[in-house]
Amino acid sequence: MCAAKLLSEDMSVNIDELTTKFKDCPDIVNKKLILKDGRQGCLFYIKGFINIDLIQRDLIKPMMSIDITNVSDKEILEYLPLINTSTCYDIDTVISSVLNGKTVFLIDKSNYAIICELNDFEKRSISEPENEKNVRGPHEGFIENLDSNLGILRKRIKNENLKFKNIILGNETKQKIVIAYINGIANPKLLNILTDKVSKINTDGLPAIGYIEQYITDSPNSPFPQYLPTERPDKVVSALLEGRLVILMDGTPFSLIVPVSFWSFIQAPDDYNTKWMLGSFIRYIRLLSLIISMTLPSLYISATAFQYYLIPLNLLIPLAISRTRVAFPPVIEALVMEFTIEIIREASIRLPTYISATIGVVGGIIIGQAAVNAGIVSSLFIIVVAVTAMASYVVPIYDFGSALRFTRFLFLILSSFFGIIGVVVGIALIISHLLSLESLGQPYFMPIMPFKKDSIKDTIIRAPLNFMKILPHISLPLKKKREGK
Repeated sequence: MCAAKLLSEDMSVNIDELTTKFKDCPDIVNKKLILKDGRQGCLFYIKGFINIDLIQRDLIKPMMSIDITNVSDKEILEYLPLINTSTCYDIDTVISSVLNGKTVFLIDKSNYAIICELNDFEKRSISEPENEKNVRGPHEGFIENLDSNLGILRKRIKNENLKFKNIILGNETKQKIVIAYINGIANPKLLNILTDKVSKINTDGLPAIGYIEQYITDSPNSPFPQYLPTERPDKVVSALLEGRLVILMDGTPFSLIVPVSFWSFIQAPDDYNTKWMLGSFIRYIRLLSLIISMTLPSLYISATAFQYYLIPLNLLIPLAISRTRVAFPPVIEALVMEFTIEIIREASIRLPTYISATIGVVGGIIIGQAAVNAGIVSSLFIIVVAVTAMASYVVPIYDFGSALRFTRFLFLILSSFFGIIGVVVGIALIISHLLSLESLGQPYFMPIMPFKKDSIKDTIIRAPLNFMKILPHISLPLKKKREGK
């Protein structure tokens, strides 16, 4: 590894070096000025990142009044009315400081530079996440500014045991990644495993936190997510208190919670803000919706193409009449409508909000009615598709819902060849696949398999809060109970 190149006492040499590095960077400003003893000084900063009024008041004005000749590099910081200041002695630190939005002040005949944090970034205001609505909980979400997100967590957990481990990733982008955990609850072994996984990522840059998830996931070829993405601080705080680890990244409002289980993806903060009976009832609805989303169209194909004798007679006759007007077999009918629904869904996501609502309504009603009149699909299957689409929206995590939509097509193919047997085989394959998955080395289907009696109270049902005193086993917490040690 090459040694860092030290700053020269000749400021012109340092300026030439920096000017070469920052060639074709018109947003990086350098401003020369004359100090009290006649020496030259030079400022480097990024235009638009810095508060100019603060520079003039708290940096330039004090520097103009200091007699640099009689002040050492250790003492000079005491003359500046700034808290976040430091000195550095090498070119690389100066470059990285400027690119991180800091102000660098060079002084002629001095082999050091003064680094000040006078940032004034434009950032989005804190608002409720659009994709994770909450009825009774807090209505605030993370934003793209990492410092603001860490401040939100610190505001909620006023404890010195809340720790943030910094990692710099991206050979070109030099992005800041933070792993948050609570010391004394989080398992150090899991923390070391996660830190090692993240640190080994070798890439030019990471446009979003989803890239990190793909690099470090235990089973990258599985459609099911093994990290829980969220924009909600309250969900992150709950995870930290259970001993889980959280990955945050500068430039994205999403965080990743790990380790998580299958059951984590059918849970929502509102489950804990209501009485346990209502929370459990909503979870049953989500689990039933999950099953409907995956299997209902394939069950329709099985019943109409193979096991029609399973349909009650009073429903079989109108179904047969509607099927006589359809020119295609059930599997083609199902695939056409499912692909149409996916097209409408994708269009409504990508289009502007004021257009997407129109697309959903117009696409669903007009295309569905036209398909029935044209003899492409039966009227009963329109109901099946509508119920399936609505059931898929009940799942609170988008990534998990996408995995269910993907598996639905696999069920369609199996049922088109083998009927109800294909559906049963498909369910068995999905369950066996889920049992084989891990999240940061922990079983994905825990606490059902392996069975953990104390953690079962927060899976399909949501037990009363005073019954859930034991922390989830999946995070291997050092502290076993929610209160006391």
